[in-house]
Parts: sequence; structure tokens; C-alpha cells
Amino acid sequence: MRELAWMDRKGKRLGPVGQPGLIAYTALAPDEKSVAFALGNQGGDVADIWLLDVARGVPSRFTFRTGLSADGVWSPDGTRLVFQAENTALYVKPVSGAGNEELLTRTGINARPSDWSRDGKFIVYTQFAGNRGSDLWLLPMEGEHKPIPYLQTPFNETSAQFSPDGKWMAYASNESGPPQVYVQPIPATGAKWQVSAAGGDQPRWRRDSKELFYVSGDQKLMAAPVKSGATFEAGSPQALFDIQPIYGPLAGRFAYQPAADGQRFLVLANVAGTAAPPITVVLHWQAGLKK
Repeated sequence: MRELAWMDRKGKRLGPVGQPGLIAYTALAPDEKSVAFALGNQGGDVADIWLLDVARGVPSRFTFRTGLSADGVWSPDGTRLVFQAENTALYVKPVSGAGNEELLTRTGINARPSDWSRDGKFIVYTQFAGNRGSDLWLLPMEGEHKPIPYLQTPFNETSAQFSPDGKWMAYASNESGPPQVYVQPIPATGAKWQVSAAGGDQPRWRRDSKELFYVSGDQKLMAAPVKSGATFEAGSPQALFDIQPIYGPLAGRFAYQPAADGQRFLVLANVAGTAAPPITVVLHWQAGLKK
């Protein structure tokens, strides 16, 4: 069981948000008054998106589908949510519930939206590309919604995030072995800067672009000072506190969200007094098949 909780930069728990459950990821609305999260079953193969009123702690169901609906991404004005369903399609739906969901595009396998540009013009999403791993695509939110490739390499690129000014993209890639956090211009030029020092994933920008947060290879929330504008520059990352990983079919989703000022974080945490689910390793399993 997990709960959403606010933590400060030292990892001190400031208080829970809502009730515990089988929560898989968190997406904080731009005004920080609502949270979108996926609530699933024990197997992780079924989930719906719920919206939570932060002040009242009251959840309301947002999607009503069979199978998996997840990876909700807020529009810059907080009125709509883009999400993936059926593992191969991206939809958009008004948060108010006053309208129906709209199919934006049918993609390849494991399409996951991860951010919406501040000018409202593009969604960035990850799409499985077979032997190439996962690529990054841009989906125009105006016109015909025809996807545009952003980054296609032989490696896995995931967890992309637009910089607040829309000029830069932070993402994770395993091009050098373990995943690391990189930043490239938009559109991609091939020039890139590595931000993480010892593994990195799930990058997120502070609202004023002065810091880039990410989860290190040893599951610590890191903060790297950055300068972005005509050029990009990153300083030495500093560890803030431990982040608990997400296991199962919903692994790889964002497990935290910084507040606008970067002084507190909404994180997925194990409920106090409970432990993370155990991992069972079976050795010599082939021998059992011969009996």
C-alpha cells in the first residue's frame, strides 16, 4: 500500500494527501490544488486514473475503462488531462467531466505521455520501437495531431520533460549503460548535456528553470542547479532524500512531483509501518520443469 505525501527537501514527511491505495504514479496540477494518480489492482494490469482534491483529500474517478489507463499529463491551464489507454492510444479529456474523452492518436506499443509544453502546443511521449528500444515523439495539440519524431536512437529514451521556456528537453537514456539524465535543445540538434553523475531517471524541472530534479540509480531524489536560455549549463547534483521505486507493470512512472518553488515534493511513499513488497528470486527453476 502506498500513499501520496508531501516531503521537504530533507525528506521530512509533512503530511499525507488522501488515502492509501495501490497508487502507481503522481501528477500534480499546475495550480497544485489537484493530483492525478493511477489506482490499480494487485497485479498492476488494471488501473484507472483518479483525481484528488488536495485540500479536502477527496478523490473522484476520472477514467472508466477496462484494462490499463495511466500516465495522466495536465494541460498548462489545468483544464484537461492527456492519458494513455489500451497501451497503444492517447486520449484527452476535460478535468471538469463536462465533455467526453477524445482520441488523439493511436501509436505503437507502450505509448506513455510524460509532459505538455507550457505554450500548450505539444505533448511529448515515449513509444516502444522494437530493437531500437523506446523513442521520443512530439504530438501537436492543434490540427491533425500527426506525431513528429523528436529523438530516435538505438537506445531507450524515456521520461521526457519540456523546460518551462520550451527551449530544452530533459530525458533519460541508457546510451552509456545505466540510465542517465540528459538535456537537448528543441528541436533536437544532436548537442546534449549529461546532468546526472551516477545514474538518473524521471527528470522534472523547477518552475523557474533554476533546478532539475531526478531519481538517481540508488533511488535518491537529486537536485542539480541549472541555467538555461540561449545555452544550457548544469551544476553538481546534490542528494535530497530516498525515493521508493515502483514495481510491476506500472514501473517506470514518475514517483514524485516538485512544487513550483522546489521546496517540497509530492511523493509516492509506503504507508508508515509497512514495507515495500518482497521480491522473490527462484533459482534453478528449469529443474522443476523436468518433473
